[in-house]
Amino acid sequence: MRLLCDENVDQRYVETFRKTDWITVTTVRDALAADASDESIGQFAEQQEWIVFTGDDDFLRFDPGCGVVFYQQVARPSPGAVVDALRGIDDAYADHGAVREFVPGGWIHTE
Repeated sequence: MRLLCDENVDQRYVETFRKTDWITVTTVRDALAADASDESIGQFAEQQEWIVFTGDDDFLRFDPGCGVVFYQQVARPSPGAVVDALRGIDDAYADHGAVREFVPGGWIHTE
C-alpha cells in the first residue's frame, strides 16, 4: 500500500507506517509542498497511485480521483490499530483508487 500522508497527520502515524514493510509512505510536505491544495494533492496522488491518508474532511467535498483513508483525529486511534485497519483495506480492494474508508471504523476486529 502506498500512502501519501496529508499535512496534518500526526507524525506517530507516519513513523509507524515507515516501520511497516508492506506500506510505502511519504508526506505532502516531502512530495509536494506544505501548502499544497487538497485538489493538487488529490491530482498528484491519482497520477502517482498513492492513497491519501488524512484527517481532513475537505476530501469528502470533492472527488479527488484517488483512494482516500480518513482517520479520526479526535479519537486518536493507536497507530497499531490504524495499521491493522489498513491491512484489511489493502486486502479488500483490488483498485486502491476506489478506497474511501474511515479508520479504525469497522476494520478493527477483536477476538
